[in-house]
Amino acid sequence: MFHRIFFENWVSLFPLVALITALSIYATIFYRALRMKAPQIEHFAHLPFESETSVSADESK
Repeated sequence: MFHRIFFENWVSLFPLVALITALSIYATIFYRALRMKAPQIEHFAHLPFESETSVSADESK
Protein backbone atom coordinates (compact mmCIF):
# COMPACT_ATOMS: atom_id res chain seq x y z
CA MET A 1 0.00 0.00 0.00
CA PHE A 2 2.79 2.43 0.88
CA HIS A 3 5.37 1.20 -1.61
CA ARG A 4 5.52 4.55 -3.38
CA ILE A 5 6.48 6.50 -0.23
CA PHE A 6 10.23 6.93 -0.02
CA PHE A 7 11.79 8.23 3.17
CA GLU A 8 15.22 9.71 3.30
CA ASN A 9 17.56 8.28 5.94
CA TRP A 10 17.73 11.55 7.90
CA VAL A 11 13.93 11.58 8.39
CA SER A 12 14.19 8.66 10.80
CA LEU A 13 15.99 11.04 13.15
CA PHE A 14 12.74 12.80 14.13
CA PRO A 15 10.95 9.77 15.66
CA LEU A 16 14.15 8.83 17.47
CA VAL A 17 14.51 12.32 18.97
CA ALA A 18 10.83 12.32 19.97
CA LEU A 19 11.20 8.91 21.63
CA ILE A 20 14.31 9.95 23.55
CA THR A 21 12.63 13.18 24.66
CA ALA A 22 9.48 11.41 25.88
CA LEU A 23 11.48 8.71 27.66
CA SER A 24 13.66 11.27 29.40
CA ILE A 25 10.61 13.21 30.62
CA TYR A 26 8.90 10.08 31.96
CA ALA A 27 12.13 8.82 33.54
CA THR A 28 12.64 12.17 35.28
CA ILE A 29 9.10 12.16 36.67
CA PHE A 30 9.51 8.55 37.82
CA TYR A 31 12.88 9.29 39.47
CA ARG A 32 11.53 12.35 41.29
CA ALA A 33 8.52 10.38 42.51
CA LEU A 34 10.79 7.68 43.90
CA ARG A 35 13.04 10.20 45.63
CA MET A 36 10.15 12.12 47.23
CA LYS A 37 10.51 12.63 50.98
CA ALA A 38 7.91 11.30 53.45
CA PRO A 39 6.54 14.74 54.53
CA GLN A 40 5.92 15.69 50.91
CA ILE A 41 4.15 12.38 50.25
CA GLU A 42 1.98 12.99 53.32
CA HIS A 43 1.18 16.51 52.10
CA PHE A 44 0.13 15.26 48.66
CA ALA A 45 -1.93 12.48 50.24
CA HIS A 46 -4.10 15.04 52.05
CA LEU A 47 -4.77 17.43 49.17
CA PRO A 48 -8.50 18.03 48.61
CA PHE A 49 -9.20 16.93 45.05
CA GLU A 50 -12.98 17.18 45.47
CA SER A 51 -14.89 19.97 47.11
CA GLU A 52 -16.75 19.25 50.34
CA THR A 53 -20.02 20.64 49.01
CA SER A 54 -21.62 19.49 45.81
CA VAL A 55 -23.30 21.88 43.39
CA SER A 56 -26.77 20.92 42.28
CA ALA A 57 -27.81 21.17 38.65
CA ASP A 58 -29.96 24.26 39.32
CA GLU A 59 -27.13 26.17 41.03
CA SER A 60 -24.63 25.56 38.23
CA LYS A 61 -26.57 27.62 35.66
